Amino acid sequence: MSRNIKIIRKYLAIDENRNIVAEGNSWEEIEEIMAKKGYRRNQYDILTVVKQEKS
Repeated sequence: MSRNIKIIRKYLAIDENRNIVAEGNSWEEIEEIMAKKGYRRNQYDILTVVKQEKS
């Protein structure tokens, strides 16, 4: 029997020291947060976390 599941995507910004420095709901939101914090794009990576929403 198949069932539908709902997934949640979260985006995390990781700095050079592998610390999580920002969390958001979209790639663009992360870039805005990081620009406000004074980071340039080459100073951090963005990870996408996908998980099932609890029902």
